[in-house]
Amino acid sequence: MADTYATADSIHVLQVDDTPLLDEPVEFPDGESPDSLTLTTTDRADSALARLEDNTIDGIVAADDLPDRSGCAFVDAVRERDSNVPVLLLTESESVASDAVSNGVTDVFSRDTAVGCGDLLANRIRLLVEHHQSTETASRTRQRLTELTEQSNELLWVFSGDWTEIQFVNSAYETIYGRSVESLQANPAEFMTAIHPTDQDRVVQAMQRVSAGESVELEFRITRPDDDQRWVRAEAQPIVEDGTVTRIVGASRDITERKRRESERVAKRESPDAPVDAVPDLFYELDENGGLARWNDALAAATGYADADLAQMELAALFAPSDRENIRNRIETAFETGETSFEADLLTAGGSTVRYEFTGSRVPAADGSTPGVAGIGRDISDRDSRQQALERQNERLEEFASVVSHDLRNPLDVARGQLELAQRDHDSEHLDAIKRSHDRIGQLIEDLLTLAQNGEAALDNEPVPLQTIIEQCWQTVETGGATLELRTAAVIRADPSRLRQLFENLIRNSVEHGQTPHTERQEDTGEQRAATSTVQSQGAAADLTLTVGELDDGFYVADDGVGIPSDERETVFEGGYSLASGSGFGLRIVDEIVDTHGWSVAATESDDGGARFEITGVEFETV
Repeated sequence: MADTYATADSIHVLQVDDTPLLDEPVEFPDGESPDSLTLTTTDRADSALARLEDNTIDGIVAADDLPDRSGCAFVDAVRERDSNVPVLLLTESESVASDAVSNGVTDVFSRDTAVGCGDLLANRIRLLVEHHQSTETASRTRQRLTELTEQSNELLWVFSGDWTEIQFVNSAYETIYGRSVESLQANPAEFMTAIHPTDQDRVVQAMQRVSAGESVELEFRITRPDDDQRWVRAEAQPIVEDGTVTRIVGASRDITERKRRESERVAKRESPDAPVDAVPDLFYELDENGGLARWNDALAAATGYADADLAQMELAALFAPSDRENIRNRIETAFETGETSFEADLLTAGGSTVRYEFTGSRVPAADGSTPGVAGIGRDISDRDSRQQALERQNERLEEFASVVSHDLRNPLDVARGQLELAQRDHDSEHLDAIKRSHDRIGQLIEDLLTLAQNGEAALDNEPVPLQTIIEQCWQTVETGGATLELRTAAVIRADPSRLRQLFENLIRNSVEHGQTPHTERQEDTGEQRAATSTVQSQGAAADLTLTVGELDDGFYVADDGVGIPSDERETVFEGGYSLASGSGFGLRIVDEIVDTHGWSVAATESDDGGARFEITGVEFETV
């Protein structure tokens, strides 16, 4: 006996029973999705196994006494073919029921109860299938999130609150420490053996401070198995739940090259020629005839000429013959007007050419007599290629973000929908925990993608009216009943997309963390340089006022909420910092955008006792 009843938008269930309890399509109440079960019914195990291989089956309901084998033997055969498909066993035997789950059965249902109660049986099957599908979706989401972290050059890790268990680490551990991820998972204390003996006490003390609830940044040396010594910078953030540090998240990166450069700068500062040799670009000083009177090591290295040769040369002789007359004219201009600049091909002793940009200014000679000219030369040969590389990187980052966004968000949306259905039928704190995990994953996806898209992508600066972009951001962020006051009409030079992300995160930060009953405030005219406009958002929320105003060299965003504790203002821009349920990346994104523009940001207290963020170093557009 084998029958199939197919309906639209349904779960496909294989019913294996010589006395089937579901013998017609089963429909669920209006509003439920899926709205029915599609049944494939057979009375023999062999036939069911064949159908399992030839069809997509979402779940199986089977009797424990089939004509050609027992139900448990049938489940064993199913598990040889599919280890995950949910199987519901119908039985009246307590001994069969007690052994079934350990032998591969997903759940057991009393046949006596199911007789005449097809709706109960159908709902049990539907819940089993939906739970299985939700679990599979969550697993795929976690896998894709892990793949996202593997795109980072930073070593990302999560330890238990007492550092005894490693809960997550990406493959950058192998790149930096020269040891396998598996060895760290087997022995979470392994990384300590790599730390330089001189630095170990500092590292242990820092770990203890994090376990006590303090955020830490630390630089230390490690020794790889090949005896290569590296410098590492680590940032650690405690995650506190119910007053206890339950886990510690952090990021580490290799800073060996930076430390090497710092050591070289220190050595140069201690040398007699430190003032000019400390300049990374080419430094030159000319006498009144245009001859080289002084130069730094960088000029000798770039041209390939010995100091003795340079002492006999004029500056123009260092360039291609076609450029020399123009350079002589430019030097003459510096003597006459006080300054000059030009671009030309520097000709090395080996005959190769490199494009340079030179600037020069008139200076008094050492004895105070006839003035000379001193200036700087900068290699610009890779300027265009670097710009092109940055543009290509932008394209790759955008493509990556788009793909990851689609691959992560779609299964997460499915998981959320299936969870909502499960919550309608069951009131369980476990389902609430799953919902919180879904929300957390969603916020992490958004913030990680924003950080990935910021990355090292090139800026596209242009004049941006602050008032226009702030009002646009106010419409796209959930602001509840908060009020916006604009105290600036300035136009600044910035990347519009990045600036929009900056304001969206600052607005969201104030609304989520700063809501407090409104207090009366005095009109502030001290920093006001433009007419004040007010926008009242819609919705019910705390009566919060957020003000955007102008500084001498930038702007500020302030609120009249609860503010930021004074001892935490230095750490609010670190990844993972959050006073509420956010991802903790919002202000880190702000810091990244500010740094990319070459600005500075500081957290302080507003006039009304709330939070105030000041962004300085901004270039204003002259109208």
